[in-house]
Amino acid sequence: MRVLSQRSLKTPLVLFLILSVIVGSVAVARFGKSVTSAGPLDLAGVNNFAILVNTYTNAGPGTILNGDLGYTVPPANPPTVTGTTFTSTSPTYVSAEAIQAKLIASANDPAQSGACTTTLTAATVLDSLPQPLTPGVYCIAGAVSINTVTTLSGGGAYIFRMGGALNTVAGSIVKLAGDARADNVFWVPIGATTLGANSAFAGNVLSNAAITVGTKVSMDGRILSNGAVTTGPFDTITTPKGITPPVDTTPPVITLLGANPQIIQVGGIYVEFGATVSDPDNVGLVAIIDSSAVNTSVVGSYLVTYDAVDPAGNHATQVARIVSVVAIVSTPPAAVITLSGQASCQTLGGTWTSASSTCTVTTLTINSGNTLVIASNVTLSNTGLVTDLGTITNGGPVTNSGTITIGPTGILTTTNTFSNTGTITSSGTITNNGPVTNGLTGTITSSGLITNTLTGTITNLGTITNSGPVTNAGTITNSGTLTNGPTGVITDSGTITNKNAGIITTSGTITLPTSGILTNEPGGTVTSSLSIINSGSITNSGALVSSGPITQSATGIIVNTASGLITNSGILTTSGTITNSGPITNSGPITNSGHIINSAAITNSAVITNSGSISDSCGGSIGGVVVGNPIINACVP
Repeated sequence: MRVLSQRSLKTPLVLFLILSVIVGSVAVARFGKSVTSAGPLDLAGVNNFAILVNTYTNAGPGTILNGDLGYTVPPANPPTVTGTTFTSTSPTYVSAEAIQAKLIASANDPAQSGACTTTLTAATVLDSLPQPLTPGVYCIAGAVSINTVTTLSGGGAYIFRMGGALNTVAGSIVKLAGDARADNVFWVPIGATTLGANSAFAGNVLSNAAITVGTKVSMDGRILSNGAVTTGPFDTITTPKGITPPVDTTPPVITLLGANPQIIQVGGIYVEFGATVSDPDNVGLVAIIDSSAVNTSVVGSYLVTYDAVDPAGNHATQVARIVSVVAIVSTPPAAVITLSGQASCQTLGGTWTSASSTCTVTTLTINSGNTLVIASNVTLSNTGLVTDLGTITNGGPVTNSGTITIGPTGILTTTNTFSNTGTITSSGTITNNGPVTNGLTGTITSSGLITNTLTGTITNLGTITNSGPVTNAGTITNSGTLTNGPTGVITDSGTITNKNAGIITTSGTITLPTSGILTNEPGGTVTSSLSIINSGSITNSGALVSSGPITQSATGIIVNTASGLITNSGILTTSGTITNSGPITNSGPITNSGHIINSAAITNSAVITNSGSISDSCGGSIGGVVVGNPIINACVP
């Protein structure tokens, strides 16, 4: 090789060539950093939670959560919580659950959280990689484990997208160095997460699968899970405080729930509909309500005021609701009145709008023995109070933004569109043959009979609470909250679909005949504490949590997909077929005289009595005691 002399290095040509190489190297280095990198995910609405979960179990004493706690199914042994505990009926919890589902989707979406900056095609031990790890998006095809110490160093976001489980060995450490902050670290496993005993962990775990935190784990971060979480004993989970936040100058915003104006018949009872308070910097704020001016014994208009203030002293703009106390207007003595135009609308005390053929009522009572028939060419719009003690049949559309009360003798039969954004309370009978939509602000509470016929469709975006029988031969789609009380019975011979962020909670009975279909989509939660009787088909891709008995006949089928999680602490008796591709955690007895086909993990702490067949394909595992017929290993390498 020829060595350049000091003199030759100084020639213009050589200097030019050297400079070109240096500039080119700098350019390459700069463009190498221009790969799309991760940005911190927006934790607004969930940032105060140490644990936000559907089903929470705390295994022993001494567990401390330095932050908020939210759950649908509570722990029998509550931990110490330094923040606020929110249950499934809390608007803060419902909002946080929806935000959490979007966070998990966003973390897995390169378009929203950044393309992969590091790609690993197999299961990876993070501490075997060159340390420290720097900010970026780590896309790992298999499971991730931390055996000793993994160091994250540098300001910016760290997103770990995993195609499998996340496991930390006992005594392992996730160490933050430089400007790395737990707020900006996101662990997004597809499979279950296990944090080993006496380990130190940092970051936010976003998962639809089960999460288990071992004994004496110290965690600087959050657990945001759509599945089941088990902690303790003696764990400490601290919500990251991050850097000193900027001064909060944003006032809260108040949103009224229910109708405004609120119509009450004279002599009636004032019911407070409430309001939500939203604030990007705070959760759990409540409205200060002053309804002292309302007098339901005197006809007139009254003002109810709503105020709110955040911890920084920012006051919301006051919101007011008008409460109108009105005289009673009943249907005329005629047994049947047909709403077909302006004259009949005025007979009902309504206001007629010719352009849309709409009759708007603010107060209406259908007495026992009377019938109101809404013609197909007319829309009935209620903005106040309708009391049904007789029969209402809608051949035309009905829109309700007020209150409809169906008494014990009342009957509501729908054959046309029925849209509710207000409140419906029924102790009578509701029969649906057409499409019913319960909007985001809509509330339906029934202690009577609800029948959804073969042609009926019920779409729920709000809240349905049932303590009476529901018979479904049509289609029910839930994206809100559907609660079936202890005395409630849901019989489904049609289709019930629980969408992403939808919550179905039942302490009553759900029965599926052979034609019945229940589908729980990813992000959905079905919680049962009484009884599920299945002769039809259940497909679970979300979280199905049961503490009551599940009984499945020979025609029954349960399919748990790869994204599904079934947690059972009750009795599972099946003579049908169960196909499992996702995790099942069982602490109650299983009696099988049918077929169980398994390709995932079944974690079992109770006895499985098998007089049928259980087959384990590749990737499947069943832990615990099996009595009776042995498990068939169907894995063909």
